Amino acid sequence: MKKLQLLLFVLIISTLCGFDKIEKGCQRAFYECTNPIIIDSSLFEINPGKVYFSFNLKLKPKNLKSQGFIWLKYNSGDYFTGYLINTSDSTIDYRRQDGSLIMIQEALDKNGKWKPIEYWVKSGCGNSYFDPLELKPGTYSMIPIKKYTGNFKTKFRLKLKNYKEIYYSDTFNGSINESQFETPTENVEGILYHGPASYLDK
Repeated sequence: MKKLQLLLFVLIISTLCGFDKIEKGCQRAFYECTNPIIIDSSLFEINPGKVYFSFNLKLKPKNLKSQGFIWLKYNSGDYFTGYLINTSDSTIDYRRQDGSLIMIQEALDKNGKWKPIEYWVKSGCGNSYFDPLELKPGTYSMIPIKKYTGNFKTKFRLKLKNYKEIYYSDTFNGSINESQFETPTENVEGILYHGPASYLDK
């Protein structure tokens, strides 16, 4: 069992290396998040009876190591703070892959169409999915959101896949280089996975 855990750790490290490199085209997504935290109304606006995202574009995520982060604990400079909030009366289970919500960013192109600016890489290892986010009523999860910059100002949104359902966040403003709308044409590599990039379509 220990050998399997060590192998899985090495595979995850190898596939996540290079996330912070500047590359041309659509970027690989990874959205590690906290476990549920009791809602603090000083952090975001409360919308009763909903499950929703909220963003603070000016706030960089802090104290990630103390909050249980593994991959981003020392490098949050290119991120802003997002929240997934549950004010409904139901518990929502969100599937996670290696600690990350299965989620990408999309942006409006110059023709006003939503296009992916990130892609998702699947995992072929069942252990990648053993730890869902159980978001109970009155709790939230903090998510560092990758912040892009470029010469093309536009609107962004998050696209979250949870099992067979697709959810979209409200929009937020930002900028990218238009080359980021270019999607990979070659297969991508993941944990026990070699195949096409995913854009989280049903």
